[in-house]
Amino acid sequence: MTDLTDNRLQELTLEFPARYNQFDLLNSVLSKDKTTNPTAIALVGQSSSGKSCVLRRFLQEVQFSHTWLSCDECVTLRVLLQRILAALRAIGTQDPNKLDYSVLCHNSTLFVTQLNDTLRALALEEAHFVVLDRIDELGEPYESFYQLIINIGNMLRYDGITFILVSSRSEPRSSVTTTFPHIYFPPYSKAESLAILRKESPDSIRSMLGSTERKLSDAQLTSLWSSYSQVIIDTYFPLYGPDIQQLKAIVRRVFPTYAKPVLDGVVGILASNRNYHGFVKLYKINQPLLTSEEFVRNSFVSYVQGTGAAESTGHHDMPMYAKYLLCAAYLASYSKPRYDIRLFSRIRESRRRVRNTAKQKFKDKINSRNLAPSPFEYERLLAIFQCIVPDRIDSVTDIQTQVATLATLKLITRVGIGSDSSGGSSIDILGSTSKWRVNVSWDIILQISRDIKLQIENYLMD
Repeated sequence: MTDLTDNRLQELTLEFPARYNQFDLLNSVLSKDKTTNPTAIALVGQSSSGKSCVLRRFLQEVQFSHTWLSCDECVTLRVLLQRILAALRAIGTQDPNKLDYSVLCHNSTLFVTQLNDTLRALALEEAHFVVLDRIDELGEPYESFYQLIINIGNMLRYDGITFILVSSRSEPRSSVTTTFPHIYFPPYSKAESLAILRKESPDSIRSMLGSTERKLSDAQLTSLWSSYSQVIIDTYFPLYGPDIQQLKAIVRRVFPTYAKPVLDGVVGILASNRNYHGFVKLYKINQPLLTSEEFVRNSFVSYVQGTGAAESTGHHDMPMYAKYLLCAAYLASYSKPRYDIRLFSRIRESRRRVRNTAKQKFKDKINSRNLAPSPFEYERLLAIFQCIVPDRIDSVTDIQTQVATLATLKLITRVGIGSDSSGGSSIDILGSTSKWRVNVSWDIILQISRDIKLQIENYLMD
């Protein structure tokens, strides 16, 4: 099988909602004919946008010969190049898991030479695809590998191989003029996230509940799960945005407690969505569960006591946009406002001469990260946040609530107390002219930026 029909693409879209265009582009660009494929293709999009699962399902459907490599398991670029050569040499063997790592690959020149020798020995009749999943999580900077992939088409003497780069981060600045195709995976909208959460089979829903005395039919489970998914999306999507992994973790953790009144017989659920009174009663019973932080705190404490896990949740429990806001707060505190146009705008900065005094020269020698954070206005924080977020922000996302949460956690602190015209204390702490200061160290910000695939070093002058 080579090409997918439109009917089959529609069926795959039912399995992966909102990804028809991506399947269609993959079907149009890739082929078994080794002479028509590009040397490389990049799949780009933020985390939890379905890049890897869509690509894996497509390659399985069209039955293309491919090799899948996880780059986050490679400590250095040398290890990755060695694994590529070893995987290609294992094509056609009886046991592809027994890879030969004896081949040496110290640099890109030797890699190209070995790759040409391998392709000559293989004599591929059909195209073979090398998938480099999570290339942005390589153990060392991958800019040099991007440059190698850009130019490798001019250095190979044999056809038959195509590299597929899967990344949650945009290509490096030095490679923005790449000529190979890019397929973009946009973040899921609220309706698309709801459709994904609702794609749970009755058996999977029943396994979340465990062994219970009252048995619900498949239709009742589906009806209960459908209404429950709607409640979770309405409650948590403004905070977590299109982060499907975090949303799935929430629905799986909260569902057994949410469904307990149904299992105890307090609320009756019909095998349809027309039982509005039952769903409203169930929601009212579980309203404290969805609006209070006591459940999260108690669940986490019991989890720690039961598993012996560390007592610190870490930055992985923060919503995605909260991580971007915290990074924006750090940039606002440790970068000077006069450099904002140069760092965060595409418009060329107007040049003007500035007298470089001896005092200024001495200040420039000091790394700003070794100094105390400078205060910044709330309006500037939002402007930097809009610049570093790679995708358009959904209109339902509550940014002010997340800023208030960061302030409650003391990750950002208010500077000074404003006063109104009557001399009293100002209550608008999120006013455009309110002053803030970040309260997080560089090491923590670096970990958070790595988690959201943000190259924060590119936005700092030193």
